[in-house]
Amino acid sequence: MANVLIIGATSVVGQRVTERLLQNTDDYLTLMARNTNMLSIDSNRGRLVHGDVLDDKPLNQALDGNEVVLVTADSNLGLSVQRIIDAMKKRQMNRLIFVTSMGLYNEIPVTDGASGNLTQDALLQPYQTAVNMIENSNFNYTIIRPAEFDQGQDINYDLVNGALTSDTVSIDSVADCVAKLVIDKHLDSKKNLAICRK
Repeated sequence: MANVLIIGATSVVGQRVTERLLQNTDDYLTLMARNTNMLSIDSNRGRLVHGDVLDDKPLNQALDGNEVVLVTADSNLGLSVQRIIDAMKKRQMNRLIFVTSMGLYNEIPVTDGASGNLTQDALLQPYQTAVNMIENSNFNYTIIRPAEFDQGQDINYDLVNGALTSDTVSIDSVADCVAKLVIDKHLDSKKNLAICRK
């Protein structure tokens, strides 16, 4: 059993990972979000923390007692990730899983973006900053860059270092991948991988 903190628990990925972990493990989950009204969890399996990681009190409350941190949030990323890293270091925690955006390394097909290169897109700059911070943290991290989500129910995916072999992936595939990373703390350690449909 592991104690797992999910930051951004109301995100699509956060919700699906929560479901998978509750169904397939006996892990105890801390679900953190700025709005926890749409979340619920049996007190035997977890707890809710309402708040923003930019606020010390809820961040510290959420981190307490946990071993694994999953970040699926997407606001104020540079500052948020730095605060998470600093708070984890104070607690000597080091397993961090970060679900980021597609397109950070020009892996988007030409048909999906101008020249296929979205790396200059201003929306991606905060993700790039967060990834750089994590890679320089010395943590046991794994970074996952999903292709475009779709509502397919298949669990059928490749993890790749370079160019995507497909431009889509099901949300369930991403959740399956991330849940495996939570369960096995050494799986894909210190790797930055894209996930796409096989």
